[in-house]
Amino acid sequence: MLTLVRHLAPRPVERPWGGSGLGFGPGVGEVWLAEAPLLVKLLDPAAWLSVQVHPPHAYALRVEGKPGKHEAWYVLAPGEIVYGFARPVGPEEVRRRALEGSLGEVLHRVRVVPGQVVYLPAGTVHALGPGVRVYEVQTPSDLTYRLYDYGRPRELHLEKALEVARLEPTPLLGATPEPVEGGERLLSTPFFHLYRYPLRGRLSLRSELPLLLTLLEGEARLGEEVLHPPATLLLEPGEGVELRGEGLLLGASPPAP
Repeated sequence: MLTLVRHLAPRPVERPWGGSGLGFGPGVGEVWLAEAPLLVKLLDPAAWLSVQVHPPHAYALRVEGKPGKHEAWYVLAPGEIVYGFARPVGPEEVRRRALEGSLGEVLHRVRVVPGQVVYLPAGTVHALGPGVRVYEVQTPSDLTYRLYDYGRPRELHLEKALEVARLEPTPLLGATPEPVEGGERLLSTPFFHLYRYPLRGRLSLRSELPLLLTLLEGEARLGEEVLHPPATLLLEPGEGVELRGEGLLLGASPPAP
């Protein structure tokens, strides 16, 4: 049965700023967890989020006893992000700079624009800058190792982070859209697929895999119900949906078994 995910009880959100005064902009903080093996979020930080890295599955299962974390961002509002390092660095330099507060000098800052896709496989050092509003899709894991937190009084996880982080420049590759029914596939990974669906009057979709659809722009009508951003739908395998209106939706699905 088609599920309107925004009507489910929201998943409790651990505020990432830990009482230090860092906050999100308006309209953000709703996080949905559906019956697909994916988590979808909208993020809109008012200040730099911590510089962090996520472990791959093999390391996470061995050390933490649970899966690792891979994610991707679809940029909704422009700004700067951290994506890897500006030059090769060694573990001792990273450790020293993180503790003395100078890690930012060797991080690679990138300007991102609306419509850009940023893939963040496990091991990629990253951070989201102020005002960069993104749609995030990730494997459902909470494993995050902080390398640097701009002097905020939160725990760092330097040793574990250094065991999994790539310590050299990481190319930020552009997405190559592929046509699919009703839109285009923006990203295909071993962990999830990311889709973009323009709504121009009418949109009919059917998926053989679980598909999370999020309305990010405009207005859509589902039967007699009018949907506004960020309404999110979960399509079960083999289920279809027909929407009417004008807007833009993003979709996320797990890979085929």
